[in-house]
Amino acid sequence: MENENKESKSNGMELLENVIKSNMENIEQNIKLQSDIEHHTNLLNDVQMSLQEMHSIYDDAVRFSKLEEAKRTEFLASIPTQVETVLSKETKDDLEGFAKGLKWKKIFIWSGIGVFVFSVLVFIASINFSTNWYRESIKAKSELRQDILNEIANEGKNIYDENEIKILSENTQIMQSWIKSNPKKAEDFLRFRDGYEASMKSK
Repeated sequence: MENENKESKSNGMELLENVIKSNMENIEQNIKLQSDIEHHTNLLNDVQMSLQEMHSIYDDAVRFSKLEEAKRTEFLASIPTQVETVLSKETKDDLEGFAKGLKWKKIFIWSGIGVFVFSVLVFIASINFSTNWYRESIKAKSELRQDILNEIANEGKNIYDENEIKILSENTQIMQSWIKSNPKKAEDFLRFRDGYEASMKSK
């Protein structure tokens, strides 16, 4: 019986070591996942800062446009309605330069918005992929653990709590000591035990 207890303890310790090893691998994977999430968060923060800078540039362009429009309105209002006027080449060049600059700023802003949206989609896809991978990893480990437990059960063995085995061993030692010190009183108990074991075998 002591050999069976030792073998059971050995199997239990081996299973416990496998579970600990599995948990350590799981912790390493969680650390890697957390690092990936932090990387994507930093990327999102960088994109957000770029978007804020582009928003500031856009605000400047809008203010400049309003100022230019106010000056142009003031200039046009100062021109008599009956007098035909021709804009100077310098004014035309200034207006054309402003229009080109505003066009490039709009392209830059919309490009930034596109990059931001793309980064958000990549971030969401990465989180989804990481979550699915983590879920499948946990599922595979649970199935492996269940297979090990099924294999142990098929061999007619069980996993017991180490404290329960210790308590059972102590109780057995106490009972044997009591039987040795009270042999006459122990005869009734031994007869009861033999009858109980015989009835359990008959079942």
